[in-house]
Amino acid sequence: MRFSFAHTVASTALLIAVCNAAVAKPAVLRHASILERAEQVEGTYDYVIVGAGTAGLTLADRLTEDGQYTVLVIEYCHLSKFPFFTVIQRSDGRNFNDPGTRYNITSIPQPEMNNRRQAVWIGCCVGGSSAINGMVMVRGTKEEYDGWAELGGPDSTWNWDGILPYFKKASHFTPPNEELAEAFNITWDPNAWGQDENTRIYASFPTYQNPTMIPMYQALSKLPGVEIPLDGAGGNSGLFWNPTSMDPVNFWRSYARTGHYDNITRSNYEVITEHKVLKVLFDGTTATGVQFAPRNNLQNALTVKANKEVIIAAGTVHTPQILQASGIGPQSLLGQADIPVVVDLPGVGQNFQDHAYLSVGFRWGSGSPPAPPVSGNGDPSTLSGPNLGAWIGLPVISDDHEAIAARYEAQDPAEYLPEGTDPTVVAGYADFQKLHAKLLRSKNVNLLWLPLMGAPGGIIMSMHVVSHGTINIDPGNPQAEPIVDYRALTNPIDLDIMAENINFMRKYMASPDFAQYSPTETSPGADVTGEALKDWIRRTIIPTNFHPIATAAKKPREKGGVVDENLLVHGTERLRVVDGSIMPLLPGANTQQPVYMLAEKAVDIIKAAQ
Repeated sequence: MRFSFAHTVASTALLIAVCNAAVAKPAVLRHASILERAEQVEGTYDYVIVGAGTAGLTLADRLTEDGQYTVLVIEYCHLSKFPFFTVIQRSDGRNFNDPGTRYNITSIPQPEMNNRRQAVWIGCCVGGSSAINGMVMVRGTKEEYDGWAELGGPDSTWNWDGILPYFKKASHFTPPNEELAEAFNITWDPNAWGQDENTRIYASFPTYQNPTMIPMYQALSKLPGVEIPLDGAGGNSGLFWNPTSMDPVNFWRSYARTGHYDNITRSNYEVITEHKVLKVLFDGTTATGVQFAPRNNLQNALTVKANKEVIIAAGTVHTPQILQASGIGPQSLLGQADIPVVVDLPGVGQNFQDHAYLSVGFRWGSGSPPAPPVSGNGDPSTLSGPNLGAWIGLPVISDDHEAIAARYEAQDPAEYLPEGTDPTVVAGYADFQKLHAKLLRSKNVNLLWLPLMGAPGGIIMSMHVVSHGTINIDPGNPQAEPIVDYRALTNPIDLDIMAENINFMRKYMASPDFAQYSPTETSPGADVTGEALKDWIRRTIIPTNFHPIATAAKKPREKGGVVDENLLVHGTERLRVVDGSIMPLLPGANTQQPVYMLAEKAVDIIKAAQ
């Protein structure tokens, strides 16, 4: 079967990762009960979920759908009066940079980035980052998820075979225009996707593709080692098309709010917004509820109890803050903050990873590749995030892949971690290092993402970094925004790999298919190589593609892990974490689909425990 996936012609990195948001006409919607004041909260619920983002709303919807359990979701941010965020930039559109839809957090200075700081872009509204992301629906490869299981220990069910059913459940796949699919050589694997009638997160396609991508696709497909799989959703790397999280009828963004909140009217599903969870409450080490307060009046704190479990789904940035503020985290840090220790868990806030990117500039010197005529092309206003790209491994990118892997493998695991890192975290990094060296040698690992945008040059993204950062509370003010340290480029292997990524872009632009158009590198410039190229990377790199993970990693406790295979926090009872923070290894993919997947899997785990 063939499928048509939408692609944007914009050339900015922001559109790739977060895309400008615009607003459809307001509509009157039914949705789960929204509580306006803390006094409306009942004293007890079966499940209390912290965070109404991608994972939190998925959990709440699935746990309440049979009417058996009551759920309260506590959300720091607001319920937008503009529910239908799209990616089309109009005069009345809300931009991603609007602080009304995102948190205002900035990292500490990054020494290896010439002391630059980085904005930490994550969504702040009901729906979380799924409301503002680039709508790219990709998963990563089989080897990457098998790595999740390897880091989890024996008998892990978080390998590719154990998660594929939940990828299929998490989104509803809808066929595109067959004529367009034929023109652009777009294929898909029906066995990799689901069409569950109870799933309203849509993997769908705009009606238009930019014809200039056809010669781009043809040139890239001829590079040595580049595979063209039927569908990347089957766990394969290569050059392929991917769908968009978009409603197939009205082309609005399909995200956690529209899929797991709007049009749901259940008395057992309640959400309170604009309230901050201050800490989890315990009886010994058993979670019994949470303390929360209006976000503009933290002194006016209330409590709510959980009959069954407290589930933290606050995201990679805020989940470690809530755990640490609750007395779960590195003992020394909690002592500095005068927080009583419930569980000494050194891995909380450690292992922080994110994708990194930069842009390599090219221009055509003599004409440009022609855009072939395409029948069946529709409305360009339905364009969304990028839907065509190369997702490829280091052996395809670089002839030096073995030398790079060997250099990384030979490092002392503690050498490039923060000074004083707990031995359990170092032990976990040693396992990560062994696994990652294996991934560096594999063709079926998405080490590089090169989105095709219909223009020369463009964005290159490093999808697997070895420099690990931290996200911790501010000991002087634990309820302030946490301290985010990407520790970008602290491990020199990341510099080596990004330099190889740039050289791969140069190889692509030197394709014989483009020779008659005289492509010229404008940034950093063809003569910038060696150490000069690495200096340019330090000045230019963005250490986040808005996909933070691993601050509550799913690993054994003795390996610096925070949650076990059932996502229960080590050393506690009735407390789980379900969000991107549990991922122990970056998938070579945007993290939207993986978060939906892990939330769907968590629901089955939670129900099985009752």
